[in-house]
Amino acid sequence: MTGSEVKVQVFTDFDGTLSLDDTGLLLIDDRRSMGPERRRVIEHQILNNEITYKDGLQEMWNSVHISWDEAWAEYLDHCKIDPGFPDFNDYCREHNFPVTIISSGLKPLLEKIMSNFLGEKAKEIDIVSNDGKVDDRNWNIIWRDDSEYGNDKSRTLQKAREAASPDTIFVFCGDGVSDISAARHADVLFARKDRDLETYCVREKIPFVPFDTFKEVEDVVKKLVDKKAVIEKDAKTGFAKVIDV
Repeated sequence: MTGSEVKVQVFTDFDGTLSLDDTGLLLIDDRRSMGPERRRVIEHQILNNEITYKDGLQEMWNSVHISWDEAWAEYLDHCKIDPGFPDFNDYCREHNFPVTIISSGLKPLLEKIMSNFLGEKAKEIDIVSNDGKVDDRNWNIIWRDDSEYGNDKSRTLQKAREAASPDTIFVFCGDGVSDISAARHADVLFARKDRDLETYCVREKIPFVPFDTFKEVEDVVKKLVDKKAVIEKDAKTGFAKVIDV
């Protein structure tokens, strides 16, 4: 491993961002659960601030009635992660840049999927998520905190920021509604293209970098590390954007 003059910390959402599949929705959309129609109604209510994200997700998980073994055999063993992430993770490891997954998903699922793809390297990636347990065919989500998200991702970034040197660049990658709170605390925000986070950022005029694969994330981070790009912060809003030099 080599140190870098530029310090970076990477934070990423899991479902739909690092993972190409949403592990929760695979189970929630199953015919033995609520299915996609009711799930979309709940998502619409969340986006319109009619219910909290936490309340909506609670209803979704309450509807799941699939055994642990069925979940893996029918869905989760087939999950794929972004093909650019393993190389990006290796790049971060080489430069001593910590990588943290912040997720609204269930930790037992995330740990097993990451281990499937990265082996022993997965143990170096911290996972900050909700927990959960399966009793027969009932899935019980155990919330990480008492926020409206169940796991307020901004809290993890704020805590890391307090412990980091002031010049550390905070990178966050996300795709959905639960990523909004963390998006406001990143120096470089990556939003997966054509997803809810991108829509929100455009509407709220929050600077972001759209991406399709973590190869694009790696390219931007490399530019910052090699000083071919810099972070420019808006003094009024606190939001930052990447400027090529």
